[in-house]
Amino acid sequence: MTDSSQVMDKLRSFLDDQNRTRFDLICVFSVTMWIHLNHGDQGLRTFISLLCRQARFLLLEPQPWKCYQTAARRMRKLGQQEFEKMKELEIRGPGVEEGILKICEEEGMVVDVEFGETQWNRKLLLLKHSGK
Repeated sequence: MTDSSQVMDKLRSFLDDQNRTRFDLICVFSVTMWIHLNHGDQGLRTFISLLCRQARFLLLEPQPWKCYQTAARRMRKLGQQEFEKMKELEIRGPGVEEGILKICEEEGMVVDVEFGETQWNRKLLLLKHSGK
């Protein structure tokens, strides 16, 4: 992943210019799986933690495990190397979505609204900081 200090510097600079300490809403659609597959559990944790610290609300569409399996299958069909990190993932299987929510909860966020599922059978969740 990109150097997190560079990311934080850019975010702080932007927020300072707007007289804000964090974003009102960050939307994350169909992204968590790709970060997870390419950067492993720690990359996913770092990404989710950053989002939770930088937003009042987080609109999240986590991909279920079947999407991970489909991505791996596509790589095999294309004759490409599979995702190296996939074998190492501890946050995996049917519990991957719950694992992502657990990271959010560890950062002080809770599900405020479940909007149901998208046309791709993925949950759409609005999280907010607990106690706020």
